[in-house]
Amino acid sequence: MLSLPVFRSLQLRNCDVNHRKTRFIVLVTLLLIAGFSATSLISYFVANHALQVHIRSNTLPLTSDNIYSEIQRDMLPTIIISSLMAQDTFVKAWILMGEQDSKQIVQYLKSIQEHYKTTTAFFVSASSHYYYHSSGVLKQIKAEDPQDKWYFRFSDSHDNLAINVDIDTADMSRTNFFVNHKIHDFDGRYLGAIGVGLSSSIVQEMIELYQTRYSRQVYFIDQSGNIALRGNYYQGVDNIRQAPGLSAIATRILTSPGGSYTYQRGDQEVFLKTRLIPELNWFLLVEQIDQTESQIQNTLWVNLIFSLAITLIVLMLIHLTISKYQQRLENMATKDKLTGLDNRQIFETRITQILRLANRRRESLCALLVDIDYFKQINDQFGHLIGDQVITGVAHFLKGKLRQSDLICRWGGEEFLILLPACSVEQGLLQAAKLQQGIESQGIDIPGKHIVVTISIGVSEYIYNESATALFQRTDQALYRAKTEGRNRVIQY
Repeated sequence: MLSLPVFRSLQLRNCDVNHRKTRFIVLVTLLLIAGFSATSLISYFVANHALQVHIRSNTLPLTSDNIYSEIQRDMLPTIIISSLMAQDTFVKAWILMGEQDSKQIVQYLKSIQEHYKTTTAFFVSASSHYYYHSSGVLKQIKAEDPQDKWYFRFSDSHDNLAINVDIDTADMSRTNFFVNHKIHDFDGRYLGAIGVGLSSSIVQEMIELYQTRYSRQVYFIDQSGNIALRGNYYQGVDNIRQAPGLSAIATRILTSPGGSYTYQRGDQEVFLKTRLIPELNWFLLVEQIDQTESQIQNTLWVNLIFSLAITLIVLMLIHLTISKYQQRLENMATKDKLTGLDNRQIFETRITQILRLANRRRESLCALLVDIDYFKQINDQFGHLIGDQVITGVAHFLKGKLRQSDLICRWGGEEFLILLPACSVEQGLLQAAKLQQGIESQGIDIPGKHIVVTISIGVSEYIYNESATALFQRTDQALYRAKTEGRNRVIQY
């Protein structure tokens, strides 16, 4: 008959399976997180380094070149105007005639200013030292006057063209961007300096335009490091030697015609490209704050969130897949394949629980052992496939008539074992009779056939502290009597 249940061993086996499942999922989780994190971090550092190199090697130099080209383009018209004025035969003739009528040169300068829309137009005579302006004769320049030193410095130089930023002699409140050109007579003798000027505000607007167009900070410094020209939103110091971070490389900047640098401004890393502007004798500085890390960090967080989402989806799929196959394996281990009822092994473990509960509560319990009558004849007459369908039909009928708390299993072959907790022997006999009479009257319907089926049932009541083996032996003896006494009946032990 029945061996003693090994409920605890099965319970331990289930715990071990669940532990292995959890350990596997944790291992896969760690591998996925490690893989995605490593990939994202490597991509982050590689992309960050590559972008910084690209900015230093390509973007900033290209921006600097573009700005330099635009400066030349924007300044070129004024240079050409000054050059044309220096070659104008009227001007040379007027000077050689002794500068007799100042109104003529003033009118000439005024027409130049109005026609080319410059801020100012001027001529300084080398012989008379008069400063002629589009508004009239302003003054006679003197070597000891600090405002006039630009002229004597330019006259003594070997350059025919010079650009400088200085206070407008005609309007002391205004700073102009002057383009000076030497004028010579037909024999090459020096006659003076002529040229035009642009308001520094116009040049500042150019710088603002460059900054807006290229999203960089643009400014100019002279040979001493002083800020010569800047935009309205410049917030630095007046000399780069005083700027934190920039002061450490100021000497290198001022002694080199151009270069690429990196320095630290507070907690920000700044990329710097410098270039000497020979026409101005100034340095063009183009700065960009390193925002690559924050941009790449945003991408990193997106990648990590995306990786986490994929990890969760993969883990969910793994969990569902493992749980599905685990459930299938558990069903294969605990369920009868033909009827879907509990098999004998799992039933024995549950019996142990039910008997313990009945002992503790001192409740009655009945056991019913059901056997299909003349099943061998059904197999012989209809075949084994029909026989299997009969077993399945009887199983479904029995299960459908039981309470949710009742237990039923396929005991073996055509036998079924039923446990009725909290059920006296009288109630058990009544339930057994309903089952026996119900199957006899209903039969089993199979497509194309109706098979009359009867069952024999042995009934016994659980005795306090009785073993499961003893209970089933008595129930089996009651079934044996039901079969020997003619079948299709219920017998109590």
